[in-house]
Amino acid sequence: MSFSTQLYKIPVVLMRGGTSRGLIMKDVDLPKDPVKRDAIITKIYGSSENGQIDGIGGGTSITSKLAIVGVTQKQDCDIFYTFGQVDITSKKVDYHVTCGNMASAVGLYAVEEGFVALEEGITKVRLFNTNTQRVMEVEVPVENGKVVQTGDFQISGVSGTGPEIMVNFVEFGGAIAGNLLPTGNVTDYIENEKGEKIEVSILDVGNVLVFVKASDFSLRGIELSIEINNNSVLSRQLEDIRVKCGRLIGLFGPEEEVKPETHALPKIILVSEPQDYIDETGNLVNKSDINIIGRYITMGKLHRAFAVSGSVGTGAACKILGTIPNQVTQSNETNEVTIGHPSGSIKVNIEIKKTDSGYKFIKGGTGRTARRIMEGEAIVPSDIIN
Repeated sequence: MSFSTQLYKIPVVLMRGGTSRGLIMKDVDLPKDPVKRDAIITKIYGSSENGQIDGIGGGTSITSKLAIVGVTQKQDCDIFYTFGQVDITSKKVDYHVTCGNMASAVGLYAVEEGFVALEEGITKVRLFNTNTQRVMEVEVPVENGKVVQTGDFQISGVSGTGPEIMVNFVEFGGAIAGNLLPTGNVTDYIENEKGEKIEVSILDVGNVLVFVKASDFSLRGIELSIEINNNSVLSRQLEDIRVKCGRLIGLFGPEEEVKPETHALPKIILVSEPQDYIDETGNLVNKSDINIIGRYITMGKLHRAFAVSGSVGTGAACKILGTIPNQVTQSNETNEVTIGHPSGSIKVNIEIKKTDSGYKFIKGGTGRTARRIMEGEAIVPSDIIN
């Protein structure tokens, strides 16, 4: 029997971005071989059949996120950003999805690490997102030549306040599936397990999203995590619809085995009309303060808040006549859409244009907070990559 005493050390920064948390790593510090790279990453996160007890992952999708960054040759961009959704129970990292929450952390990181020159007031960081081949703009507050570290901006799902960091998705329509409306329709009908027709809307904005009415699953739409995550029948029904929509638009093959843990897209979102409800923290969300209610399902579980990419996509869908979100939204004449979610609400600003051939997504964004939590070296046994 032989043993190795060598350890592989890699510089990392642990950051929270919005309602997500994960490591930011530089591409130059990782092996170029994708198998070795992902072996290192999943070991750091502790991903295994026993969960993530042997790593930093935390056992949830929102704490198992990853950003790989580096210098880009893409014109007019400051840095590239590759997002990875680290699986909790296997040695897999899904790079076919992106994350706007973590983009806020990447923008802050880029400024703090000197990838961009400081601009007084607002330093704008242009990120080339390799997952979608699109650009994100992150606006980081700067005062007296330094990054602002404190502020009074608060987001639902995160305790405390901080400076507002704007995250904007630029021309993100069709980034993954090729079209803003991948089927060409504002709604389609999918047959459920009972042979019944369920109306869905499929949009590709930031991520590929499948919208369904909460009422079609005998829900009010205001259910919280304990009700949704413990409902095995609902989970099976939603996964069935999600997989069928993914096959419909060619995200995976007709015989491909699909699981929430290994295939993050499409995301599925339950929507309903505005109504009063009590959120996860015991606070009242007033129907007069929101335009729509959403329940965002990621990796088979309810997101305790709402993904940034999902909120931008939901906001865009609210502005497209006839979609499921448009059918239940309390419309307004502004570009703003406020979405009620399990931990409060999120406001997005949407620029979408009606064209002769349909709709064009121009830009969408929302305010986040982010902070650097820890920095140092992650350590893995050298035999992981040998």
